[in-house]
Amino acid sequence: MNRLASIIAIAALVAFAPARAFAQHEGDTEQDSHRAHGTTFSTGTRAGWTLSTPHLDINGGLFHVNTSPRATQEAFFRLHAQTALGIHYLQLSSDLLWIPQFGATPVWSGVLELAPIQQESRVYAAGGIGLMSGRNQNGDKLSGWLQATVAYRTPIHELTPFVQVGKALSDGNEVELLFGIAHPLPPYKLHLP
Repeated sequence: MNRLASIIAIAALVAFAPARAFAQHEGDTEQDSHRAHGTTFSTGTRAGWTLSTPHLDINGGLFHVNTSPRATQEAFFRLHAQTALGIHYLQLSSDLLWIPQFGATPVWSGVLELAPIQQESRVYAAGGIGLMSGRNQNGDKLSGWLQATVAYRTPIHELTPFVQVGKALSDGNEVELLFGIAHPLPPYKLHLP
């Protein structure tokens, strides 16, 4: 539980840091031109697009699941990609999740999500249904997957603490939690000399 308490404390410090600590990154999330890397958990530009520009975030933090006889808590690293669909508030996300303690093979998930809060808001929330690999008791087959995410986009270097709740729909799987920090990685904004 000490790891969980540490991550929550760091997330709280980031979320509620004094304004002078992030003066270099002033501006709202709607003004991405002033932000170095973009916005985390963004679906890209929606106006005039059927599918928007894909967006990529890198995440790290703590994976938690209650298993018998005690809970499992391990560090994780994740690549999170999103794109908006032609229907307002509907998006498609895909993740590659590595938990080093469980081995080198990542777990893949793809989720069709509803994101009801305006993209420009500092608060992000989405929930949906999809597929994932690596949680089927009969081998590494695809399973149904339910997922919900809540995040707060801080003005400190685009860092975003988040909590994700997920549940594989195959037998014998428990609810999984991710407590992490996300950072955008938009390769289309990089300018090479």
